[in-house]
Amino acid sequence: MFASASAIRRDVSELLKPPARMPVAVAVEKYMRVPLGGGSSLPWEATLTPYIIEPMNCLTSRDFDAVVFVGPARTGKTVGLIDGWIVYSVVCEPADFLLIQMTEEKAREHSRKRLSRTFRVSKEVAKRLSPRSNDNNVHDMTFRAGNYLKIGWPSINIMSSSDYRFVALTDYDRWPDDIDGEGDGFSLASKRTTTFMSAGMTLVESSPGREITNTKWRRTSLHEAPPTTGILSLYNRGDRRRWYWPCPECGAYFQPSMDAMTGYRDEPDPVKASEAAHLECPHCSGVITSEQKRSLNGAGVWLREGEAIDRDGNISGEPRRSRIASFWMEGPAAAYQTWAQLVYKLLTAEQEYEATGSEETLKAVINTDWGLPYLSRAGSEQRQSDVLMRRAEDYGKRLVPPKVRFLLAAVDVQGGKNRRFVVQIVGYGENGERWLVDRYNIRQSLRCDENGEAQQIHPGAYAEDWQLLVTDVLEKSYALQSDPSRRMPVMAMAVDSGGEDGVTDNAYRFWRQCKRDGLGKRVYLVKGDSTKRQKLITKTYPNNTERSNRRADARGEVPVYLLQTDMLKDQLSNNLDRETPGAGYIHFPGWLGEWFYDELTYEERGADGKWRKPGKGHNEAFDLFCYAHAVAILRKYEKIRDWESPPSWAKDQDSNSDVFTGERPPVKSDVKQKTSRPKTSQEPSLSPVSGGWSGSSGNGGWL
Repeated sequence: MFASASAIRRDVSELLKPPARMPVAVAVEKYMRVPLGGGSSLPWEATLTPYIIEPMNCLTSRDFDAVVFVGPARTGKTVGLIDGWIVYSVVCEPADFLLIQMTEEKAREHSRKRLSRTFRVSKEVAKRLSPRSNDNNVHDMTFRAGNYLKIGWPSINIMSSSDYRFVALTDYDRWPDDIDGEGDGFSLASKRTTTFMSAGMTLVESSPGREITNTKWRRTSLHEAPPTTGILSLYNRGDRRRWYWPCPECGAYFQPSMDAMTGYRDEPDPVKASEAAHLECPHCSGVITSEQKRSLNGAGVWLREGEAIDRDGNISGEPRRSRIASFWMEGPAAAYQTWAQLVYKLLTAEQEYEATGSEETLKAVINTDWGLPYLSRAGSEQRQSDVLMRRAEDYGKRLVPPKVRFLLAAVDVQGGKNRRFVVQIVGYGENGERWLVDRYNIRQSLRCDENGEAQQIHPGAYAEDWQLLVTDVLEKSYALQSDPSRRMPVMAMAVDSGGEDGVTDNAYRFWRQCKRDGLGKRVYLVKGDSTKRQKLITKTYPNNTERSNRRADARGEVPVYLLQTDMLKDQLSNNLDRETPGAGYIHFPGWLGEWFYDELTYEERGADGKWRKPGKGHNEAFDLFCYAHAVAILRKYEKIRDWESPPSWAKDQDSNSDVFTGERPPVKSDVKQKTSRPKTSQEPSLSPVSGGWSGSSGNGGWL
């Protein structure tokens, strides 16, 4: 059977037609009908989902290589962005199109239930379909203009070799992270459009489906998404647009987000609670009801990161620039889901979690209904830095509070480009109650360059830099809060002996020098123990080959204390959980910044009982509290039961002979002096004390 001349002319004319230049949203509203089932359909109406218009129109912009849309279910994103873009490409700008669903089954379902029905009820699309039956099947469709639509799933066979001008990826966060060992889906898909240069376009849409990878993350900009893999990672690479509404009362713009939803937490019945839910304007606290949602969506605007908008709708600021136009909206703005439904699902999912311990339903609700990444309950229940920061007290800057009996120092050695000694001074009272007295860094050495300027310390290369731990830590004393004319000295010091190359050797040299100077019993080299042991602290001699014999006081002997840090951190974590002063409570001064509390809470305890850093953040404050407490344990502090008559070093400030007034006299060392000699300028000057820490010497010395 041969084609007629009229049919040939019609097909050729489709090939010769120029593209229809109009915005995607205008074309979709003009040419696409949305099937409702039973053969009925309605035209696509932009006013129902106005937040989709700008992302749709970015699909034809040569300023962008990709469009990323993050949103909850029932936003109309699939109808407008996926089906609508396909209709636009068929009618207005014929080109090969690749649509990838999350599975083969979903690809088949999308083809049969959505696209086939849409094409059938949309006349302009139907007449452009190829009349040849073998040109159209579930996964492949050809049109009169010669353009081709492929409907596939994440597979290297589908996502390689062929070129497509347009590529759309849907439900991206339900895809595997790696496609058949060849890489992530977005990278593979976007390669298919590179032949078309700026005319090519990749679209990615999904609700979030990945957990937050760093629970200690803090937003550095207003529109930044938490660190996750998947679509929010792509969003962060883009220009980061968020959806804003104007408040009906004050006119100020705000994001309709989960944080703004309120009014439902005080009602135990989830049905009644959900019906009471409303938004609250963060500017004027005005109440916004669900009946206002459609009108507010109609007045809504997308703002890129860096932009601001005033009450008159004037946009200012320097927007973030990117080759990716990225959009993210949350559940309260979704057109096809009520606030009562949103809140009811959340509350019942929380009840299920409380009853069963399973987070699966709660995660699904947060991801698909609210449009947010999920933070596991284990992660969200980790101690937050702002909680501890609110406990800060005003007991003076670097002053010793009245209940402190003695001071301990802890030192961490930091290498790399930011080399430094990190020092923390902790005051101990009765029964483990502690006060942070000081925190500082030692960055500059006594070595100078050719211009006479102090050089940065290098603990791994210069043994002499370690002597700063004597002059700038062990010799320090602090004024009493009750009487600043009286001072309390640092009693002992823990020093981390691990680090970059050279640190351990220099730590050993430092301790040997301290021993020769009579300070060896006040300096403790510590190290985390990778071997699990019953003992909390194990005394070892890692440099046995350097010792002349095995007697305890053998010359050249370097004791290193191996710490079961997970156990120490468990204890510290329990202490930090105490909310009222008393045994084990830890006090913080008001002058410390937020950075300190971030360090203190950065580590997380895994299900295996081990404490780990979730990223590359800092945890020095947490480690240093453990080092200081290890010294307290070694000094028998925890064995004190009678605080009415403690050892002399643990007496209250009025009775403690370590506390002094005026200049500090020379300290009595633990070195037995056979002959007297003049004190050189290189020897440290330390204050005398009466009574040893352990209470056994009673000879007026420190030890």
